[in-house]
Amino acid sequence: MPPAGAGVAVFEERLRQAVIRVPSFPEIAARLTRAVTVAIDRTKTADANGHGLPLVSRLRIATFFALACGVIFLPVEGSGVSRDTSFSLLVLYAWHAVLTTFVLIASFTARGERNADRLAVLLVVGHAVNLHVYVYVWPVYPGLAAGILACMLMGDSVLFGWSTQRVLALAIGFSAGFLALGMKIAPYDVQRPDFSVASIVLLVGATTAVGCTHLLAILRTSLAERQRELSELSTRLMSVQEEERRRLSRELHDEFGQSLTAVNANLWLIERLAPADAEALRHRAAETRRLVGRTLGAMRELSQLLRPVVLDTLGLVPSLETLLDAFGEHHQIAVSLTSDGLPERLPAEMETALYRITQEALTNAARHARAARVRVALTAIGGELRLEIEDDGVGLAVHNGGRPPTGTGLVGIRERVRALGGQFVLHGERGVRVEVRVPLPGRS
Repeated sequence: MPPAGAGVAVFEERLRQAVIRVPSFPEIAARLTRAVTVAIDRTKTADANGHGLPLVSRLRIATFFALACGVIFLPVEGSGVSRDTSFSLLVLYAWHAVLTTFVLIASFTARGERNADRLAVLLVVGHAVNLHVYVYVWPVYPGLAAGILACMLMGDSVLFGWSTQRVLALAIGFSAGFLALGMKIAPYDVQRPDFSVASIVLLVGATTAVGCTHLLAILRTSLAERQRELSELSTRLMSVQEEERRRLSRELHDEFGQSLTAVNANLWLIERLAPADAEALRHRAAETRRLVGRTLGAMRELSQLLRPVVLDTLGLVPSLETLLDAFGEHHQIAVSLTSDGLPERLPAEMETALYRITQEALTNAARHARAARVRVALTAIGGELRLEIEDDGVGLAVHNGGRPPTGTGLVGIRERVRALGGQFVLHGERGVRVEVRVPLPGRS
């Protein structure tokens, strides 16, 4: 047992290092941003289409920013106003907080997630109305309100991906309301040129927001077209690759298999018909037969890897059983396969894609996961088919150093799932769990 003095010394050394190692402002900002992002959306890896955060998560980001702005501006503005005005400002900021909190809480409900777009419109329009009332109650800084309205139009149109028509309607509504408010408060007062400047700022900002939104819409359309072309090309390449594998597998099995089988039969006849005194010839023929047998075994295994015959003849489940049996025997890993509710046969392209996805996931588990068990489940629920491949290995965080997983295998899995119109989810906290959901043909 170490003396008490040693423990005190270790504690003092750790305390000294903690005091000396003060994180810089960029490090603090990076940690805060990472924490907020994780808190906003813990299912970021669920995005199978590669479009970044879903709309509901972007809505939560907007509510966090709105709450932060209220916390920052309220002490600044409330310090230099009268009691009557401060009460009105408190009411406005209370409405700001209530509206933002309501949208934030609603976004975590199932109904709110389904209506995230409507909640976004409610958030923006509600804050815009609040800003107009703010200018009417306390018309001291109209330029500030106009700038915030312009920033809302530009920022929210980009953040929420709104259409040009919607942004144009909001821009006209915000600008018309602000101009009418300015005419009411200071219609002909030359002592208040700030309203004119604020109106110009809002009009310029609104025009910029509409123009940028239209440009972004054009770019998004072009990008979607490029993605569609790349997806079609990827699907075509995978189809060509699979057809080439099928041809090579058939040639290996038919041509080389038949030839080697004939050679093996001839060697067996030579071994049987050799004279009794030709022991060396008999021994050489036996060795050659064993070599041909090993070559036949390797050729059949290669043929199975290229294109399993059982996949075309018996279907997906028997081919997966054969694949898992061979995988478990070769890598000494316990494997299990469960299937429930599947039709007798699936479309050929779906069976091939699911087989290749399972094959790639098993390859990753054998190479990187250091797993002892692998579970594969194939289930048809409602109108979709679910494939789950789970291992008890080290997980993606250990293997990938905490960075997002990359690799040609995962890219291939995503492309195959995308070609089937399905969803791909990858979990890597404890072990690795691959979840694929694809719609079943002919079912709603």
